[in-house]
Amino acid sequence: MPDSGAKVLTTATFNPKVVKAEYAVRGALVLRSNEYENRLANGDKSLPFDKIIPCNIGNPQVLNQEPIEFHRQVLALVNVPGLVDQPEAQKLFQPDAIARAKFYIDNIPGGTGAYGHSKGSAVVREEVARFLQRRDGHPADPEDIYLTDGASPAVQNSLLALIRDENDAIMAPIPQYPLYSAAIAINNGTLVGYYLDESNAWGLDVNELARAVKEALDAGKTVRAMAVINPGNPTGQCLSADAIKEIIKFCKEENILILADEVYQENVYAEGKKFFSFKKVLRDMGKEYDDWS
Repeated sequence: MPDSGAKVLTTATFNPKVVKAEYAVRGALVLRSNEYENRLANGDKSLPFDKIIPCNIGNPQVLNQEPIEFHRQVLALVNVPGLVDQPEAQKLFQPDAIARAKFYIDNIPGGTGAYGHSKGSAVVREEVARFLQRRDGHPADPEDIYLTDGASPAVQNSLLALIRDENDAIMAPIPQYPLYSAAIAINNGTLVGYYLDESNAWGLDVNELARAVKEALDAGKTVRAMAVINPGNPTGQCLSADAIKEIIKFCKEENILILADEVYQENVYAEGKKFFSFKKVLRDMGKEYDDWS
């Protein structure tokens, strides 16, 4: 009989999959940093430093990088729509921000306070579709687009849909952004790491992909998907169109879904490098791949 007076939720009764998930963005290093911050704030002079600079994630605004003002002005106006027609708004907000805010106010039923579509606002999905079409040169359907509040929920929801039990495996690069290993663990899947080649600018070798898949199959796992972070995080590599073609061919042969994480597509700085999306390369490969995509 369970003890009726005992605590129900303890470390012993916690979901073991959650305990297994180690997420470096919010792990032991961050907890220790928070402890030091609290000690400094309370006047502790015993530490050999007087300031914490968080470098565990890309968080430039905490280091006083100025945010892009346009987005914040639009959000302010959309959230308080009565401001748009006030004379003072012309002095406080830029004309393009006012115009964009009016567009959203007129086209989002009920405004930002109302429940919206589970996929995200239709008018915003249409804007995203137009962006993708300009970027890739191929049609994009707003009905195929789901908006999330950041990349993390998109990754978590995708893995939730893919992983059926512990025998399902997801490939992810090593080194990798730890969201993937944590989300795979929480969903009771198996992480299959494929190693990037540091000696070749952290490039991706199809032979290494084949090794990782064989290892998973030998262990009785079903490889369901492969996460590709391009440009890489934390390695920064940028895949060429030819490299992407090889990955697509490999995944088609192995019947593996591609999860293309392309959030850093604007962050390409190396001379001669250019970002190519997986969608563009796939569509450019022709009708042979239409049914697979």
